Amino acid sequence: MKNILLAGYYGFGNLGDEAILEMVLKQLLEITDKDNITVLSGNKEETSKKYNINTIDRNNVVSIINKLRTSDALVFGGGSLLQDVTSNRSIYYYLLLIRLAKIMKNKVIMLSQGIGPILNENSRKITANTLNKVDYITVRDKQSKDFLENIGVNENLISLSADPVINFRAEEKLEKVIHEKKKVCFSLRNWKCSDVSCKISHIAEKLIKNNIECHFIPFYYNEDLQLINEIDEIIGDDAVYYKERLSTNEAYDIIKGMNLLVGVRLHSLIFAASAGVPFVAVSYDHKVDHFAESVNMDVACCIENIDTELLYREIINMLENEDDERKKLAGNVEILRDTISVNYRMLKEI
Repeated sequence: MKNILLAGYYGFGNLGDEAILEMVLKQLLEITDKDNITVLSGNKEETSKKYNINTIDRNNVVSIINKLRTSDALVFGGGSLLQDVTSNRSIYYYLLLIRLAKIMKNKVIMLSQGIGPILNENSRKITANTLNKVDYITVRDKQSKDFLENIGVNENLISLSADPVINFRAEEKLEKVIHEKKKVCFSLRNWKCSDVSCKISHIAEKLIKNNIECHFIPFYYNEDLQLINEIDEIIGDDAVYYKERLSTNEAYDIIKGMNLLVGVRLHSLIFAASAGVPFVAVSYDHKVDHFAESVNMDVACCIENIDTELLYREIINMLENEDDERKKLAGNVEILRDTISVNYRMLKEI
């Protein structure tokens, strides 16, 4: 059995990354036993307890090197790991892991990666040089593939796949839930100086006046709760707020029971797509645009310039055409799911 070290942005309470971890573990367990998998985590105790898996503190370099000495492969499970927008430190952390793994004679497999933006020219050169040493790369969108090829990564290393979360609970039969009132779920995030809480509250109040229920859900609890509290102060008891830490399954169940999701967080949109729930995307990053495009859905507006009237009209339009939107979305999701098979083929090469 192969020994695998799994890397990603795990253990930080972001539901999107935790869902990625769940799906990648499911894939890995088809090729090896759980005892042969170790996860790098920002909270190794919590991750170990939650998934009953071996873990290492992602900042403990000595432990990582020792583990790589006995591992057969370093696997990156997905996410937007190689980018320098949130910080320069992050991209170099993952590039260092790759170089350490190759020094220790490990295979390196990068699955369902969302690449960029990488703004620093030196970072682009180091990224290309490092990625040309890996064994296999799959990316979650065509734009990431094009970007890697443009900075000099060997195109023969790169295959097009999809975010593994598109398969979250894919085995379940999807059925539209009939409610007395239409239900809209919002998954939001603050962004720079954008007045998100006031603008979204204005839209939600109009929806509520039209007998539409509005629900607010946190995807990255440490950041999103403040925004939900701000909206609660404006709207009050007329809306529904989820202020507890949710598991991936709890968040999925909430979204699955909605008529529509309005999402800024990427993986709230992917959850909605997987659950067959139409969505309206508000973009803060090109990854949101890329996913919406992959399932033939539109981005309503940018978070830096939320047009409340336009966004409200888009929500109403989607609700009025919900059945058609569900049918269209289901077909596009199935096409996307077909691309995930390349990940399994790569893992079997370990």
